[in-house]
Amino acid sequence: MRVINGLRKGLILSLTFNASLIATGVQADESRSGDASLWGDSTDVTLGLGAAYGPRYLGSENYTSTALPMLRVERGMFFFDLKEGLGLQWQSPSGFSASASIGQDTGRADGDSKYRYGSDKLKGMGEVGSSTVLNLHAAQQLTSWLALRAKAELRTGGEKRGDQYALGFESKLFDGDRDKVTWGFDAHAGNARFNQTYFGVTDQQSATSRFASYKADRGIYAYSSELTWMHAFDEHWSTIAGVELTHYTDQVRHSPIITKDTTAVSYLGVNYAF
Repeated sequence: MRVINGLRKGLILSLTFNASLIATGVQADESRSGDASLWGDSTDVTLGLGAAYGPRYLGSENYTSTALPMLRVERGMFFFDLKEGLGLQWQSPSGFSASASIGQDTGRADGDSKYRYGSDKLKGMGEVGSSTVLNLHAAQQLTSWLALRAKAELRTGGEKRGDQYALGFESKLFDGDRDKVTWGFDAHAGNARFNQTYFGVTDQQSATSRFASYKADRGIYAYSSELTWMHAFDEHWSTIAGVELTHYTDQVRHSPIITKDTTAVSYLGVNYAF
């Protein structure tokens, strides 16, 4: 299964919600994914809309709510997704799946911006500009109820904000005809540039903001745990609800911009598959 989790930058809730919606669509298509040709013989479209409530930026104690649109188009090995961008996906009969896509990271606004995901707490930090990223995902189904998953988000252009990675597992707690309950756990890591971009404070930023200088090195910056419930009304309509907890490690926890060691995201959405 393709698994995304995820924002780990800017506003964490956006990716978390889209990841779960995508997982819903993937599970609905599992029965027909194995024998699809390169181009396939049909086009599948999924539309969704939801609401989420979570921290304004990574490690923020201030929360906000937002409406979240979702669009995914799939045909054979090709797909387009509002979050992941344009890419290829593949799944083997042995339970291994992988995908690669080119997308956009919108970055993080500072406190002076009314747009994108920012906070007045970050005033003077400057914005993190948008970047073109290569999204890589892989998963291996170990049993009928347990799968390992990995993700890499590599910057390919735009803002030099570095790369981030995730490694974890997903477990099916309940798998019925119409309802599915899953629990996932992930470790999230960034290279030195990524962690510095989202958790560090340079001397220049310190001079223009209220924060003291702080250097963030590479390594695991957070662990997350997510519980998701998906319900299908029929072959077209489905809903999803979930909550995710993220705990920041000592690698970045002493950053002055992190005001809460553990944050939570909750989300609720509905989608329609054509």
